[in-house]
Amino acid sequence: MKRRYIQKIRLHFNRLDKPAFSIHEVRALDIPYRYAKLILHYMAKRGEIIRIRRGWYTFHQDPLVFIYTLPPGTAYYGLGFAAHIHGAWTQFPNPEILTYAAPRKIRTGIHRFPGTNIIVRRISLKLFGGYTLISYRDWLLPVSTPEKTLLDILYYKYPFRDEISRELFEKINPSEVARLLKEHPYPRRVKIEAKRLAARYKSVIF
Repeated sequence: MKRRYIQKIRLHFNRLDKPAFSIHEVRALDIPYRYAKLILHYMAKRGEIIRIRRGWYTFHQDPLVFIYTLPPGTAYYGLGFAAHIHGAWTQFPNPEILTYAAPRKIRTGIHRFPGTNIIVRRISLKLFGGYTLISYRDWLLPVSTPEKTLLDILYYKYPFRDEISRELFEKINPSEVARLLKEHPYPRRVKIEAKRLAARYKSVIF
């Protein structure tokens, strides 16, 4: 019986277009919870699957699958990692996820994926948005736009701001930054810092 259930799990979830799956999806295959929990533990222990976080698993070795454990449309990769994705920072930082689903759906802080620390930060729903879907492997990865990346870096007082901002300014659309500042209630200090950086890099935003 265990072998039959394992084959079911492989058939449904070991696919290029399926970055992550939950124990609830396994149970939907008519596998009793007791067996599902035992089998997933067994498969993870022998290295066939990876436990991403409680109740979530993957057949992929890529830590970026982590974001697919959150409800669609509630999270995006941002800050220094997004700057790296957009080619504005040569460093490859730990992936950082901004989500308004925390802490209800996930705890904030560091989550350990084999070999990588994934950092989850909470962002208010009022400041959420400004991300795009980037084709990555067989998935669409939600990543903040260069403009939203800049504002989030200022908002969170990201420690590597000065290393990133010059290259990031070369990739932003000034009118888009102005729109985001108008539509999202960022604190006044973010607008002031954005104007100061714009003057430094001779970019007209307002």
